[in-house]
Amino acid sequence: MRHTAATRHSALWIAAWLLLAGTPLFAQSAWPALRPTPIITIEIRKVIGTLMLVPAATLFLLYLFRPRPYVMAGVAAWLAGGSMLLVLSVNSGTPAGDAATQLSAGRLAIAGWALTAMAFGLALRCASTWFRAPARVPSVVTWVLAIAVGWTFVASALLQPNAVIGPAFLVMSGLQVRTAMTYLDIARRERMVGALLAGAGIGGIVLVNLAAISVAAASGGIGEASLRVELLNIVSAASLILGMHLLIFEDVIDELRDAATELSQSRDDMKAMAVTDPLTRCYNRRLLYEIADHELQQHRRYDLPLSLLYIDVDHFKAINDTLGHQTGDEVLKTLGEILRQLTRQADFVFRWGGDEFLVLLSANEADAKEKARRIRQAFVESAIIRKLPDGVDVSVGVVPVPPETTDLDPLIDQADRDMYRRKHTLGS
Repeated sequence: MRHTAATRHSALWIAAWLLLAGTPLFAQSAWPALRPTPIITIEIRKVIGTLMLVPAATLFLLYLFRPRPYVMAGVAAWLAGGSMLLVLSVNSGTPAGDAATQLSAGRLAIAGWALTAMAFGLALRCASTWFRAPARVPSVVTWVLAIAVGWTFVASALLQPNAVIGPAFLVMSGLQVRTAMTYLDIARRERMVGALLAGAGIGGIVLVNLAAISVAAASGGIGEASLRVELLNIVSAASLILGMHLLIFEDVIDELRDAATELSQSRDDMKAMAVTDPLTRCYNRRLLYEIADHELQQHRRYDLPLSLLYIDVDHFKAINDTLGHQTGDEVLKTLGEILRQLTRQADFVFRWGGDEFLVLLSANEADAKEKARRIRQAFVESAIIRKLPDGVDVSVGVVPVPPETTDLDPLIDQADRDMYRRKHTLGS
């Protein structure tokens, strides 16, 4: 199916070439007529052709810093673009000689221009499609270019100049149109100014050239408008060059921004792992000492209520001894989940060690005692209790944090003692 589609596209391209080639196809006298005064002077053509090699050099230097296929495709594009003009400038400077010399020079120059023009279009197309994508050439483009190159060799040997120039221009312009569309799509999708400038630049080149050909076909030449055509082409090419360079820097900046985001996320994940108990997903005691000063300052400054809950699982050793450590781990995970569910975002739940948990609760003593009751009730009613020996419960010690507190350790000891007092009360 793909080969059939490629063949159909290729047939359409060949039909368009024959229309552009004109008649008569086998006129030999047209080749020497190519040598008269070019659109711009030989020197200017050489200068512009040489200047087009400058972006090739700068893009190659950027390639050393940013080794990506789309950057190297940009290098190839401007090498082909510079060669495209330099080939014609060399031919235009050939001294007048016999007809055979003029005919051969004309054929070689136009064939060279056609090949470099198509290479220019292909390389620009690759520079746009390979941006953040695999470096591959679509089969349709490969078929069209293979036929185009073969046609160029045959036509430059047997046919008139239009049979070479027309198809080459058609291929180059078609590739440039697709390039402009791709760059503009990148600009819309990625919000990149470089892609916008590149798309506008290549689009400007296509529009200027098509307008010049239309005027030339209608009036037999563009005459005094040639200078304006070249100036517009220079402006469009400058936009394309600037856009291609800027796009590389934007790509690097985006990659650095993504890397910084990933690094920040990794750092946050590592920090979370460092202060989180892997079994219960509650905080560990390390975090308490990191946040204690801040929480106590907030408690004093804004007169916020603050209490400590010290929680211990009754008969936890019996659970491990009779049912195994796996069941004991399930009990701890269940209790940790209950504590997280029954506390707010402003509260902190810590696994203090073994089967002991500590909660830094934003509540006064009365509310803290009610919270302790609800925690005990939720644990007793949980599904895990059915697997446990009789008498398994949780004991909770409750201690309010006075506003003048600067050290939580004495209050933690006090909450621990209150927890044991309640445990003994329940046991009796």
